[in-house]
Amino acid sequence: MLIFHCIPWGTWQSHRFLRNAAGSGYVAVSLFFVLSGFILTYVHASPGRAPLDRRDFYVNRFARIYPTYLLVLALIAPFYVVHTIRVEGVARLVKGASAVLLLLQAYFPSLAMVWNPPAWSLSDEAFFYALFPAIAARLAPSRRSVAAAVGLGCFAVSLLAPLAYLWLAPDGPASATATSDSHGFWIDALRYEPIARLPEFVVGVVLGRLYLDDEVRRRCDAHAALGATLSVIAIAAVLACSSAIPYPLLHNGLLAPLYAILIVALAAGRGPLASFLASKPLVNLGEASYALYIIQIPLLVLWIKTVALVAGERGSLPAVGVASQIGFLFFAVAASL
Repeated sequence: MLIFHCIPWGTWQSHRFLRNAAGSGYVAVSLFFVLSGFILTYVHASPGRAPLDRRDFYVNRFARIYPTYLLVLALIAPFYVVHTIRVEGVARLVKGASAVLLLLQAYFPSLAMVWNPPAWSLSDEAFFYALFPAIAARLAPSRRSVAAAVGLGCFAVSLLAPLAYLWLAPDGPASATATSDSHGFWIDALRYEPIARLPEFVVGVVLGRLYLDDEVRRRCDAHAALGATLSVIAIAAVLACSSAIPYPLLHNGLLAPLYAILIVALAAGRGPLASFLASKPLVNLGEASYALYIIQIPLLVLWIKTVALVAGERGSLPAVGVASQIGFLFFAVAASL
């Protein structure tokens, strides 16, 4: 996702797989939503655990995401304020800033990408956190068959809105060829609206509920290494031909089943991939992944302006060369750590 947001992957004409994979970086958000539901359920809804204290849960979730979120907004606040006032006016600034500070920007498609674009997914996550205690209270004690049916239903619902968008073409003829660069009220609503992305989170909650079942976990653990390998191969195959898959489907939930297999396979901690990801450097990167996700665009703004200032010219990241692009990647990872 760092490369998707910050590197000009569209110019990689001689590397089709890498271009398609980098250009599909947005699918990581779907993985994030499924994984979030799984981890919250695994931690808070395990058998024998005391009932979830909603107040503590909400306070801990707020403490986990909001301080870093606010710090990163502060980093580029001067650029955001000056640009918005000059181009769009004070009213737009007040409206956008209020939505972002209150984690409400995803509810308004035209405001979802203001100030710090990747932060829209935190607006969705805040909605998921608000609903999680109620969802977990109903799914955790449910029968295995019921939980599985809910998961399958949510997967189907996650694809329903993209299919409806492609069929109805509410944004006009361009709806059929929508890409990550497309904009319009309905494609933006499909991307960002919390209610449209909730099914992916619930798939993760169901996955956590099923994995907490001893029999299910034993079966998953027995085939963990194979499951991890096959799911990674399948995900890579989908990304390799992503340019041939309708963007709304791939963006919103098409890969959720493969993510589910990968998550439960890695949860067992078996096989070479799990061992590699459990190494200390990778664990440290994993712990810094939220910071990297939320800080990448603000750092890119600062990096571009600094490099342009040093070079004595106005430019963009592509204009200052490959060395600067690589340097930025290392800088961003170091800053997140």
